[in-house]
Amino acid sequence: MPATPSPAQADRERLLTRPRQAGRSGPSPPPGGRAACPSSGCSASAHPARGARVPAALLRMVIRVYIASSSGSTAIKKQQQDVLGFLEANKIEFEEKDIAANEENRKWMRENVPEESRPTSGNPLPPRIFNDSRYLGDYEAFFEARENNAVYAFLGLTAPPGSKEAEALAKQQA
Repeated sequence: MPATPSPAQADRERLLTRPRQAGRSGPSPPPGGRAACPSSGCSASAHPARGARVPAALLRMVIRVYIASSSGSTAIKKQQQDVLGFLEANKIEFEEKDIAANEENRKWMRENVPEESRPTSGNPLPPRIFNDSRYLGDYEAFFEARENNAVYAFLGLTAPPGSKEAEALAKQQA
């Protein structure tokens, strides 16, 4: 029978898997205490209850970046900072999942990195990037996408109007 986590452990788990968005140090609901829908700004009460069918247009994908907060490798630390910094600077919402402080995160990441993306020996190392449960790649794949102005496509997101990626896509389609 699994042990019930202490309140301190539960708080730590919540902090280690919280969503992050650039420019926001923590959750701060709008006046009235209700969270607004990110796509339309409507109040949370306007949406159906949990478990009800929600139109696909209201669902949003979650970018998850698996990191190791206590890595001894400076290369891994720099790669993690590079990925997280880019996402924050471009206001791309993501969840940071720490595999060093949470065994479940470590186990999930290792089980969900495809065989062809694993190192020849040992376990996959962070940073590893997922869109919901779909594996996107490691730092090298992210870096290549960034160099090619294709990060939004790499992440499975629509590039915002006016971005270099959206402009390049418009030129290709013209």
